[in-house]
Parts: sequence; structure tokens; C-alpha cells
Amino acid sequence: MCRPTKPVDASARPRLRALAAYLRQLKEEAHTTYTTLSERTGPAHSPGYRGASTLSQAARGTHLPPLDTVLAYARAAGDPGSRAVQQREATARKLWKAAAIEKGRPHLTCRGLRTRQVRTPASLGQALTRLRARAGQPSYSAIERATDAAGHRVPRSTAHLILGGKVLPSREQLAALLNAFDVTAADGLTWHAVRDRIEYRYSRPRRPGEGGGYVCADADPAVQEYLERRERDEEIKRRTGQIHPDETYEDYEERMRERAYRQATDAWLYDEPEDYYEPEDEAERQARAAEQTTFRTQLKAMTERVTPTTRDADHA
Repeated sequence: MCRPTKPVDASARPRLRALAAYLRQLKEEAHTTYTTLSERTGPAHSPGYRGASTLSQAARGTHLPPLDTVLAYARAAGDPGSRAVQQREATARKLWKAAAIEKGRPHLTCRGLRTRQVRTPASLGQALTRLRARAGQPSYSAIERATDAAGHRVPRSTAHLILGGKVLPSREQLAALLNAFDVTAADGLTWHAVRDRIEYRYSRPRRPGEGGGYVCADADPAVQEYLERRERDEEIKRRTGQIHPDETYEDYEERMRERAYRQATDAWLYDEPEDYYEPEDEAERQARAAEQTTFRTQLKAMTERVTPTTRDADHA
């Protein structure tokens, strides 16, 4: 007899709980185990394979699982190729996106810049970061796959530089990113106009015969040096175990930012001085009341002295 499943943590975010509850419902309707679900995802060393522990953690509700894991879970919970599988994938994708948007809300706490206020590559990167959060905070690997499927691949490193405001995207790169962030065609025209305005502002008149600069952002020597530093840092963190085997360097950075935000929130909510709630004693209360009485008396005397003068000035 298998152990009973633990309920979803009540302290988890509501949309994350809804996703976990739906995944558990699929498993119960299929009358199967996580081991069987894992076998249905494919061979052990295939790209789509998900282990039993990975599927179990996805339905636990403690953290947001990757979208690929959720879709693999939905496909494995029924007969392949049927219309029901497509419906399960669509529902799982919808619930995952809602939970991802809920997770990305810390990036949307402040009001974003208006399009006319976006005048630098850094501000454009901030605006694209907000669009990414509204799209469910997809990982850089997911962005690379989405842009590749759209016809213009934006590598993870390039997407990281663009969203970080370090380089200005080309028109093709911006179009691919906007498509990956579910931006409509009408809004896309606005962002292309913003991008062209930034390029015109930072461009300078070229001398006759002068080259047009670097076509790709990754060809810039400064960008190459930056990428080399990132690769060395990633290698060190992987050897020391700071980066999990199943996550990228960008995923590690996202996890660290989320951890820092959670620690800052906890410190703001709970780290209060010890005497914050200590009541005033009787002597302090009487002294404060005496100060207020004295201040009111002085204020009344000053008002009585100033009022006749002001009235005379008005009559004059």
C-alpha cells in the first residue's frame, strides 16, 4: 500500500496551488504511479524524459516547475495522440502561465515607464523585462526556443544582454522577443518605433568609407569579454555545486534574485526592534501630555498677537 499524498502547502501562492492540484487530479484519474508516469515520458536518456522524483516535486506545490515538465506530466497522464491529451496540455499550460505571472509579480510592483520615457538601451531592457514578467517569466532557455521557433533565434546570452540593458537589440531580435512575450502586432509597432528612436539618438554621422560597426551584438569585443567572464563564473559555480545540474546559469541568477527578494521581504515584515510594541509608562505619557499643552498655549498666544496686525494690514 502506497503512502498517502501530502496536501498542498496552504502557504503556497493560490495559482501555484491550483496547478499542483490539477497535476494531482490527472494522476488520480489515470490510476497510476509516478514511476509509471516517468516511464511514459520516454527513454531514460532522451531529452523529454522526466524522473519520478521530478514529476512528484512538480505536483508538490512548493515551487513552480518548468513548463516542459508540466507538459510532459500532462502527456504521460493519458493515452498519447488523443484529443484529451491536447486538452490536458492546454489546461496545464494555462495554469502554469498563471502561476508564472503570479511568481513574476515582484518585477511588476513599481509602475513601468511610458514608451516616450524609454530613451536608452537600459530603459528598453527594463521595459522588456516587464513584458517578460507579464508573459509568465519564461526562462532564457524557453526564450531561445520560442525565438528559434518563430524564425529568428535569439541566444540565451544575447537575450540576457538585451534584457539587462547592455546592448540594443536589432529589429529582428526585438520582433522575436516581442513574439516570445505574447505582445500583439499593434503594440509591437510601438516598441519598434521606440527602438528606432534609441538607435537614432545614439548613432553618430559616419565618415566616408567608415564601416557600419558590429552587425551582431555578440561580435563586440566588450561583449565577448563579458561572456567569457560569465562562462568562467558558471564553471566555478557548477564545480562548487552552487548551480544545480538541471538548471542553466540564467536560471541560477533568477533563483538568487528571487531568494534575495524573499529575504528582503521577510526582513521588512519581521525584523522589527524589540521595543517596537513596548507601551509607554505613566511618566512618559504625562511628560508628552505636558509638552502638547505647552505647545498649544504658545501657539494660541502667537495667533492672538499676529491676528490684529494681519487684519490691519488687510484694511490698509
